[in-house]
Formats: sequence, C-alpha cells, structure tokens
Amino acid sequence: MADKKKQLDAALSHALMNDMERIEYGFATYWKQIVIAAVAVVIVIAAVFGYFAVSRNAAREAAFALADAATVDELNAALDKYADAPGVAAARFRLAKLLSADKKYDEALQELTAVKAAKPGEPLLGMAMLSMAYIQELKGSYEAAAAEFEAIGALPEVSAGVRAEACTNAGRLYLQLKELNKAAAALKRADIPDLRSTTAAAWSMDAKSLLVALESGEYGPYKPETAPVKL
Repeated sequence: MADKKKQLDAALSHALMNDMERIEYGFATYWKQIVIAAVAVVIVIAAVFGYFAVSRNAAREAAFALADAATVDELNAALDKYADAPGVAAARFRLAKLLSADKKYDEALQELTAVKAAKPGEPLLGMAMLSMAYIQELKGSYEAAAAEFEAIGALPEVSAGVRAEACTNAGRLYLQLKELNKAAAALKRADIPDLRSTTAAAWSMDAKSLLVALESGEYGPYKPETAPVKL
C-alpha cells in the first residue's frame, strides 16, 4: 500500500510540474546520460567533418599530382598512386600521347583502351577513340584504321565534330586502299549539318573536296553503286 501511495504521489508531482521544472528535474536525474549523449554527438559530427576534410584534401592532392605529371615516368607513378582518382582517364590519355610520340604504339593503345573502358564524357571519349584509329594508321594497319574510323563515325554518343573527322578519315583511307565505293559512302556520311560545331563544318568541307576528286576520276575509274531496282 505504501509503495502504491509513493507511485501516486510521484505521478501527481510530475503532473503538477511546469515545462521548465520538468526539464530541470530531468537534467538533475539523467545528467550523466545527457552529457554522454552530447559528447557522442560531438564526436560523430567531428568525425564526419574530419572524413570530408581528409577526402577533399586527398582528392586535391590526386588532382594536382595527375595534372603536374609531365613525363612517362611521372604519369606512370601518379597513375599507380592515384588509380581511383577522377582525373585518371585524362592522365592516361596524356600518357598515350607521349607513348605514341615515342612510337610505343602498342603501349599507347593499351592506355587508350583503358580510357575508353572508363567511359569518360566528351570530348575525351571521342579524342581517345580517334587516337586509337590514328595509331592503327601509324602502325601501317590501314584496313583496321579505316574500319575503326568508320565505326566511330556511326556513334551517336560522340560529338558531331568527332563523327565528321572519323568519316572523313575513313574515306581518305579507303581511297588510299582503292576501295572507292566504301570511300564514297564514308565521305558522304561526313556531311553532318551542325551549326554549333565549326569542327564538323571544317571536316565536312574536306570530305566534300575528296568526294569531288573521287567523282572526277582522280583516284581511278569510279562508278557509283546504285541501289537494286525493286520489281
């Protein structure tokens, strides 16, 4: 009975408290738990801010290291250290250019293949793919280069300028290989109307000049293919 009376008194006392009194009473009763919880929150917040600060500093360090690397050795070292950094694809592209200049074509193609696999946005994707085709040409693999240029010219995910450049070079190589009908088809596809791209317009003009030369017989007898008549 005494216990029940104590419980009723406590409930009545709590009901009669105003809000401020309840807060003061709660703090006086549970101050240790409140302090521990507050400290825990501060530690969590500090840890989160610390993580983002460290991540931001690491990203900045990686970006500077990849951008500042200027030689094959420096780029290889930076790529080994920062393999997962956002600027890796661009650094690999620069490395491929240096390797190609040293006539290390197979190594350059490996780097460009890695760039392509990373699926970067334009213009890097288109530049990497064009570079792969140009390297095939430098290696003397004209048929492979022409086929690669032709394939790039049909890709909607690259820019109009890249497609026009690819089609023009495909046509040029097919002319060199005396595959005149393939050359004509590629050169016609290079006519990509895009008022926003001066690059596309320039390559389209080059393609038209080559097409005129082809049709005038400068590359040998040429008879345009005609579509079969449907009966």
